[in-house]
Amino acid sequence: MAVNTTWADSSTCPFCGDELASPGAGFVDHIRENDDCESEHEQWRENLAGDLAGEWAG
Repeated sequence: MAVNTTWADSSTCPFCGDELASPGAGFVDHIRENDDCESEHEQWRENLAGDLAGEWAG
């Protein structure tokens, strides 16, 4: 699964390209329902957290 690093369309998942019900809650629901996207999201968060000082709450 390739990550879209230029997530220009918030109505689609940046990990799989599927259309989301909504950009906010729809994304959260989508990654909870899709193991591959949830795994990619967690990896993305870990990579991002390593680049930021301190803990990131997002």
